[in-house]
Amino acid sequence: MLRPAYFLVSDNKIMMVTTPPEGGLGEVVIQNKIGLDKSSDLHKRSKLGKLRARLRIPILVDIFIIVTVGLLIGLIEFGVIPNTKQGFICKDPKISHPFRGDTVTMTTLLITAYFGPILIITLVEMLKENSLKKVCVGTVWNYYKECLIGATLVLLITEVIKVVMGEPRPHFLDSCDPDANRNCTQGTLVFDYNCTNTGLSNFFRTDITRSFPSGHTSVSLFIALYCSYLVQIRIPTKTVGTLTKPFLIAVCLTWSLLCSLSRITDRRHHWWDVLAGAFLGICGALYTLSLLHSKERKQRTRNRVSRTSTTMTTLSDIKPRDAPSNVII
Repeated sequence: MLRPAYFLVSDNKIMMVTTPPEGGLGEVVIQNKIGLDKSSDLHKRSKLGKLRARLRIPILVDIFIIVTVGLLIGLIEFGVIPNTKQGFICKDPKISHPFRGDTVTMTTLLITAYFGPILIITLVEMLKENSLKKVCVGTVWNYYKECLIGATLVLLITEVIKVVMGEPRPHFLDSCDPDANRNCTQGTLVFDYNCTNTGLSNFFRTDITRSFPSGHTSVSLFIALYCSYLVQIRIPTKTVGTLTKPFLIAVCLTWSLLCSLSRITDRRHHWWDVLAGAFLGICGALYTLSLLHSKERKQRTRNRVSRTSTTMTTLSDIKPRDAPSNVII
């Protein structure tokens, strides 16, 4: 005599049992549901573990790069890594200007360059959403992160070029007072010299031969172009009027011009140093913004495909996971 077969239908899957448990058919349904829940939970834990393993290596690599780049910039900036000693032209009027100090100090530049963009980005998102409460912290951080990476890249390249070139600043003869400049013939090239100004710190002694290119210009112009791009692209004109965006862009560019041109008027850089710094800043901005634009375009494409897929899906194609199970005898 054949035993009756019991079929359990759950989540579009059919399970067959020949003998029901002591608790009856209801226990079959309960046991099957518990088994499915445990299987789903184990699957989620497995996927989470694999994801953490994949993320661990990139995070460690990023931390290593950040520490290495920061250490390298610090060693260059404080003179631990020496400059190339290029020499100078005896009694050259181009490097005989008196030292006047800085209109925009390095501290001011770094503070405005690394903390100013987060204020600009927050303002841009606030104007876009028309409310500070609607501003997404994740969006602000993503734009700020790209800005930090680009600015640090430009700064690193600038510092490396400064070390390699070793060009004297316009106030080199006044600040260094090299011994070989006193009895040399005007116009001759001098390589062997020592600074006789005993009041120079190690940092300043190294800094007076780091004129090319201008770091103030490269970093400030990169920041200005990056922020100007976000102002132009992210803020809708219909919500802020026609003058708000040009005004904010003008503020960003004016700040960059102040940082750049003051280096010439302060006699801290030659005009070609500023021009080279502008070139580096523009190249860095174009590279960073092209990557940013590519990421946003891919994200818009994914969102468009997702919306299209959701629209084409009908309710008849979906079976809820919590739909009741039926037992067929």
